This record gives sequence, C-alpha cells and structure tokens, in this order.
Amino acid sequence: MKLNEKDVELFYKLNWHLLFYVNQKYRVIKGLDSPDFRGEDANKIMKLHKKLFSHPEIIDSFVFENPFNFTDKELEIVKSWKNYVEGEFFIISHLKNYTIFLSSEDEPKAYGVLGLMSEIEDVVRPHLPLLCWTVLLPFKGKIVYCGFINSKNIYFGGGMKRSIKREFQKAKSKFGIITSLDSPVFQKESADEELLRFYLRSEKRRYEYWDEIVELLDKNPSLMKVYHLEIGKSNARKIKKR
Repeated sequence: MKLNEKDVELFYKLNWHLLFYVNQKYRVIKGLDSPDFRGEDANKIMKLHKKLFSHPEIIDSFVFENPFNFTDKELEIVKSWKNYVEGEFFIISHLKNYTIFLSSEDEPKAYGVLGLMSEIEDVVRPHLPLLCWTVLLPFKGKIVYCGFINSKNIYFGGGMKRSIKREFQKAKSKFGIITSLDSPVFQKESADEELLRFYLRSEKRRYEYWDEIVELLDKNPSLMKVYHLEIGKSNARKIKKR
C-alpha cells in the first residue's frame, strides 16, 4: 500500500524543503539552489538525511523560522518528524495494508510502513528478508519512510531467516504491528501468553521453539495453564483427523 497522490505531493514538498534547509546549513550538496532533489546523487541525499536526524533540533529551528511560509498544519507534520525511528531494518514481508519493517535493535519492534510514489515492494529487491537503512516518519496518522532506502546486498541462509522470523514473532507478540508513531509504544500485558500460544500451535513449532517455550515457562510459571490447554487442543486436533 502507498500514500495517495495528494499526500505524496505534500510529503515531498515538506521533506525536500526541510532537506534544502539542512543543506543550507551544512552544504552537503554544493550548488543546490532550490528544494528539488531530482537527479541528485543518492549518497549525498542519504548524508543529508543522516545529518538531519543526528541533529533533530534542526526541525525545531525550521518550524520556528518557517522560512517557506508553510501553514500551521504543514508545520505540525514536520514537527511530528521528531518522533522518527532511524537505523537498520529487516524488511520482512509485503502485506495488503503495509510493508513490515523489523528494527535491528536489542529489543526489536515491527512497523507497518506505507510506500510513497510506489509500493515499497517495487522499490526494493524481491528476495526477503532484506536488510536496509532508512528513517521511518509519522505522516497523518500513518508511518512512511524518508524517501530513501539504502538496501544491503546480503542474502540470508536458512538459519538466519529462522532467527529473523523468531525475532519478528517476539516483537509482534510484545508490541503488535506498530502503525503509528504519534504516541509512545508499550508492551502488551498478554505478550508472553501470545508468544507461548504461537510456539505451541503445532508439533513442528513446539520442536523448533522448545528452548523458548522452556524459557517462558521458567520466567512465568502461571503460563503452565496455557501450555497444558494448547497441548490438549493440539492432541484433540490429531484425534479428530484420525
């Protein structure tokens, strides 16, 4: 899924004027005399993004000065970009409503991200998971990316793919799929229970995730009730098939 044409136009208007403002301060791209980055070197645009989000106070300066006479609503959107999430992500899958980005931090989170001019699956290579660098930004209650995705040419083997899948499932159980950056993200109270139910759903999963199951039960013995319930359901399904 991607933004509609009107919102894409608005996003690039705000984004490019902000980057132009950053370039006026740091002169990353020499000779740039207007907020139009078509045809500019991609690496230099990435440097501008990194300069901006390593100095997010620039956003406050931009909003205060309002050098391009933006409306209050437009400035509010730019101001909301202080809630950015920058770093390396694994692109996990392309769904109907968004593409899932999994952060590579110590406690990963999964984000539902929309495309801009094109669907994200048309922008990146088709083989997933894909490791990339980008900046996720709030935009009118949704999450988009900064307009630049720097993908790494790395192909993952089966073991690494399973590890990424495992981390995604943990993130999904703990925080859900995050589709807005407008408010803080909190861990769900039922996170451990949801994760345990996922691990126990089939015999194959129980074998694959046995260490994680033991770890959860050791951490929270009250989950033994859920464990026995799910095992009973699994056995009942086997008997029914027979």
